[in-house]
Amino acid sequence: MMNENAIEVAILGCGQMGQHILEHLRDCPWVRGITVFDRNADRMESLKQGFAVSTAATLDEVLRNPEIKLVFITASNNAHKELAVAALEAGKAVMCEKPMATTLADATAMVEAAERTNGFLQVGFELRYSRLYTTVKDWIEGDLLGRVLNTQCTYISSAWGKHSSWRVASKTSGGMFGEKLSHYVDLVRWWVGDEVEEVYATCAPNVIPYYEVHDNYHCSYRFKNGAVSQLTFMMGPAATFKGDPLQNAVSQQSGDGHMLRYMICGEKGAAETDVFPRTIKRWEFGDNDWGQTSAWVQNETWDPQYDFAYFHNTHDQARDIVRRVAEGKPPSINPRDALETTRLCFAAELSATEKRPVRLDELK
Repeated sequence: MMNENAIEVAILGCGQMGQHILEHLRDCPWVRGITVFDRNADRMESLKQGFAVSTAATLDEVLRNPEIKLVFITASNNAHKELAVAALEAGKAVMCEKPMATTLADATAMVEAAERTNGFLQVGFELRYSRLYTTVKDWIEGDLLGRVLNTQCTYISSAWGKHSSWRVASKTSGGMFGEKLSHYVDLVRWWVGDEVEEVYATCAPNVIPYYEVHDNYHCSYRFKNGAVSQLTFMMGPAATFKGDPLQNAVSQQSGDGHMLRYMICGEKGAAETDVFPRTIKRWEFGDNDWGQTSAWVQNETWDPQYDFAYFHNTHDQARDIVRRVAEGKPPSINPRDALETTRLCFAAELSATEKRPVRLDELK
């Protein structure tokens, strides 16, 4: 049943991510109507027929429509700043997919536009909605882990194909950290609850020859409160197994070289999240006459049908954002908070390029 405060929304850029958002919102009680705008006219016509949405011939048509209260920006990364600032200045609420922009100056301009217009701007860090990671946040806030001191993430994935050329071109992606790894540094900032002071990233030569951006990193970052985090990322060596058609993508890739695993260590206990085995675990620390002890106290898993709710919950994020705008509430992630994650991403890229540690206060 449609809510009495339901609003009209628009989706700017209707590639893969835009179509996911369209799926998420098609039966949302907070949405009264959806308009799509994309430079590909054939794509828009296909969506109009398949989803019964309205289409706009120009961006200005969207921005001048007083009924449209919220726009979802799912265009390529290099278009984010221009679209976000124009929408905010037109009085629209904005949800922008990560990365915020391909330069720190553009990302800062987006936040300043939101503040200048007193507008709504939320960046798509959907891991803060994902059950695998919100569980860890709940454990931290419940003081089950104590103060978080050290986190380690290992992420190995297969390569993007040449059809995803905008993702691997430096001008349109803004770098691998912004395009792919921003999720995984934002998540740790959220858990630790403090700002990063210094980052040091190193890279080997690329495995993937057609990438303009780095395809591997070892990255360490130190927080102001003394906590440290490590991110190891490799793209390329994991296979893309397309065997059993009855298994979903995660099941197919499990044991096939893919990995996305966190270890989170606090003063009182530790946690592990592991996407491909579908597990989340917690340990409690103690001591006795022998010395340090550790008890495995929680072990949870989930059914494959809930995979994306656990580790990429764009569904609940999209619907929560619509609800917030309809109810006149602020974004769940403050734009300045999102900007700090963006600053960390650019600092890591600078560190990898200049082969030195970079302090976050170097980037203004």
